[in-house]
Amino acid sequence: MSSPTSIPRSGLFQAPGRPLAPARTEQVRRLLADEMSAAVADQGLRVVNRGNTAVLILHGQDLGLTQICEFAEAALKRAVRRLTADLIGGANVTRLDGVLASRHPRLPYRRALRIVAGRGWRLSLGDELTPEAQASLVRFCNHLPVQVMLLAGQPQPGQGDPHRSGLSYVVPWGGEALRAEVPAGDQTGPVVCRLHLDRLLQFVLGLDSDAVGG
Repeated sequence: MSSPTSIPRSGLFQAPGRPLAPARTEQVRRLLADEMSAAVADQGLRVVNRGNTAVLILHGQDLGLTQICEFAEAALKRAVRRLTADLIGGANVTRLDGVLASRHPRLPYRRALRIVAGRGWRLSLGDELTPEAQASLVRFCNHLPVQVMLLAGQPQPGQGDPHRSGLSYVVPWGGEALRAEVPAGDQTGPVVCRLHLDRLLQFVLGLDSDAVGG
């Protein structure tokens, strides 16, 4: 099932931010890119930039799904910590304090489907979470970023390889900001993460895609 690129605004899920001046928005985008790149370098990752998508390729030993979940959360928090009130406004900094203080929920894909089904979005195994379902999942998790774990041997959303584990990192206002594929079991090979920078920008500014140029 195809999915639009961002969570739409609605009366029930209104993005809280206000657009910044274009130059300021670009400054925030560059800061996020720099901080994520620094986190990547610290972990021995290699970055390939493709427009607004950065493909992160990690080579190493014993890199399982848990390690990638930990890395992704730590990298996101590292970037958020650099955002000051002078840069993004005091209201956004206050909103993001909870993101820094809390562990981000981790849910198996099947459980995520059960949660959104209980909120009216009935999807089948193998379906991508729609923007509306993503919004419902974020609300269920107290407006925190949510890590949806894709387990090897089970149906994967979209074109995911059922022989690999994976991670779908869903952020408020932006939708899926990162998708990772992880070798599972006896498999070897790199971990590949696709980071959508503008969706991360939507999240930290509390904006929809039109407001950030995504």
